[in-house]
Amino acid sequence: MEFSSVGSIVINAADGATPGTFGAIQFLKDSEIDDMQSTNISDDDSSKLQIPYGAGSILYGNFTNVSLASGLAQLHKV
Repeated sequence: MEFSSVGSIVINAADGATPGTFGAIQFLKDSEIDDMQSTNISDDDSSKLQIPYGAGSILYGNFTNVSLASGLAQLHKV
């Protein structure tokens, strides 16, 4: 996947649900996912990802909607 040519956006918990097509979620501060949807992770498995992540952690997938309960994350577009 190539992220640099299509850009990214930075979100925090106050931004709410952020729709798009993202190949990675990079946590810039200690964070926790409130909700997320993905085309390649089942709903049952996505709920297991709603855990705390340390700054610097990265999740790879095909995410279509992401919201944070806390923290700061960069969503890399694909």
